Parts: sequence; structure tokens; C-alpha cells
Amino acid sequence: MKPTADAQPRSYATDAARAHGVLWLVVVLLVALTGLSQEPMIRLGVTEANPGESFSLPVEGDWDGLIAGYSFSMSFPVGAPINNLVVDVYGTLVGSIEAEYVQEQVNPELGTIVCGVLFDFLPPFEGQTLPSLGYPQEIAFILGEVDAGVEEQDIIFTPEDGFGDPPIMNILVFGTISVPVTDLQPGWIEVRDPPPPEPVFIRGDVNMDTNVDIADVIYHLDYTFLGGPLPICMDAGDANDDGITDISDAIFLLYYFFLGGPGPWVPFPNPGIDWTDDTLGCEQGL
Repeated sequence: MKPTADAQPRSYATDAARAHGVLWLVVVLLVALTGLSQEPMIRLGVTEANPGESFSLPVEGDWDGLIAGYSFSMSFPVGAPINNLVVDVYGTLVGSIEAEYVQEQVNPELGTIVCGVLFDFLPPFEGQTLPSLGYPQEIAFILGEVDAGVEEQDIIFTPEDGFGDPPIMNILVFGTISVPVTDLQPGWIEVRDPPPPEPVFIRGDVNMDTNVDIADVIYHLDYTFLGGPLPICMDAGDANDDGITDISDAIFLLYYFFLGGPGPWVPFPNPGIDWTDDTLGCEQGL
């Protein structure tokens, strides 16, 4: 049978182009929809503490929408040099909305911490929720103290499901639906020794007896010309604060004592640290 005069020949190239366009549109839509749904996350922060001091380690969450509660479960090394561990949620936005249920379990012997929070637990049920901020926000703090005298180290806290009794999972509650959190990121406490305190001295107090007087001039001349003992704080001998300890410092002090010259630069007349950037050191301060 021959086609009529009005019929048009089928174009397979046109059909293929249309199918390709539809497929491309579907891919674009899938990518766009995926971008609208953010993967929930719970992570630990990083904080630094000195031996013998307290610490505050943040627990952060990130999500899309409004959550009605959450729970987290984490581990830390058994025998870690930390004590008095507690979970605090009231220093966060959770505290501002007065969560009605907060339950925690801290087990140092097993090295585990779990916590569960519901914002609207008691009647009248008002539907309290916590909004997303568009970036990770603090949902709790792990508070405690680092033992005194311990060596520098990192104490790692790792979010993991299944700790506690009954076992607690890392979840965010959206309405009445619990959504497992699969993006779990560890954090740690950096235990670091504090830097030694900067030595204090009085400028011009060459013999380090806490007085600036003629005895300091004699001490200065003695080690400058007669091979006497060097000051235990060379910075103190730099009376004119020119970065060098030499005869000019003795002359500077004599002008100050007898001819009304200017006094030494800080730290003077009270003990303090050296504000001048020079090569002189202070092996032992006052």
C-alpha cells in the first residue's frame, strides 16, 4: 500500500534527537533534586587543652529542614588521661528552646558516650523543632578535664553506632521519622604543654637584685672590661634598649643617676617582659 499524498515520511533521526533531549532533561532533574537533599552529618570538633586544665569539645550536626531531636553515639580511648566527662547541650541552640528530654550515658571504663535529645517530649505537645542554619551547628559539648602531668597527645573521639544500653544510633529525627546519619566524622583533643612563661626583669637591674642603682653600673663595667661574670639576664644589662649590652649602657645609667638623664625603657621601674625585638636573651628572670 502506498502512502497518501498527505503522509510524511518517518524521521528516525528526529526521534533519536527527541529521546536524547528527554534523557538529558531527566539527568539534569535528578542532579538538581539530589542537590536539594543534604546528607545529614554529625561530627566532633577539635580543641586544645593543657595538662591539668578543662576542655570543651563541640559535637556538631548539619541537616536540611527541621529536626525534632537527635541521638549520637561515640567512642574514645579506654584509659585516656581525661576525667569528669559530661555531655552539655544547654550551651547550644538546644538549650535556647529548652529540650524536654535529655538523656546521656558516659562510660569511661568502656570508652563510650551516648546522648538522646527530644525537643517536645511532654504535653502539651507544641511541635518544637530545631532549624538548619545552612552550615554545621553545635548540638552538644563534651566537657571534662585533662589529667595533670600527661605527655602531649591527641585523644580521638569517634562517632559510631551501637554503644550504650540499649544501643544508641546516630540519628536525626524529622517529625516522627528517624533518619540514620551516615556522614560521621571524628574529632579530638590536642593535649599540649603550655609554652614556658617569658622571663621578667627590670631594665638596668644588671645584678638582678630588683634595684637599679650604682651597683648595677659597677657590675656592668666588671663584666664588660674585667672578665667578671655575665648577667643571668643579658636583657637587663641593655639599659638604653639598643639591642646591645656595652659601655654605653653603663654611661646611660650614670646620666640617669647623676645628671637627670632619662630612665631605662620598659620594663622599668617594675618587672615585666621585654617588648623589644632583639637578639639578647634572658636565661633566668626574677
